[in-house]
Amino acid sequence: MTRILYTSKNEKNYTFLYDFQRKFLEDHNGNVLIFEIWEEGKEEFDKFSFMLREMENGTDLKVVDLFSDSKKYYLGKGISRAMILHCKNLFVKRIISERENKNWEEARTKVWERMKANGEVAYCESKDFYFTI
Repeated sequence: MTRILYTSKNEKNYTFLYDFQRKFLEDHNGNVLIFEIWEEGKEEFDKFSFMLREMENGTDLKVVDLFSDSKKYYLGKGISRAMILHCKNLFVKRIISERENKNWEEARTKVWERMKANGEVAYCESKDFYFTI
């Protein structure tokens, strides 16, 4: 079932569509929710990729992928932030950051630190991850 996601960035509003599926992935050693996000009329092109791993504690979902399309069309449109907050409410779970992956520093500065400044997430220094509040 296709759903709607609204984002806002730099005083501009966007509307996107998304679908997701739940799969067990050996690479992540667990169940993962795989999201594809796109703009209406661009279904045949690359989509924004967003993945959450279901954590064993039953209360957390960990962001394990948040990548724009290969042409960077979806970059800078607030999708990562919107999906993190949307999934927090959709699944009624805490969303936590993954750390130390190949894109960690970029995600930390462009997504998580901005969300922290807005009061949307907090940072756990002892475990080095961000989490929704």
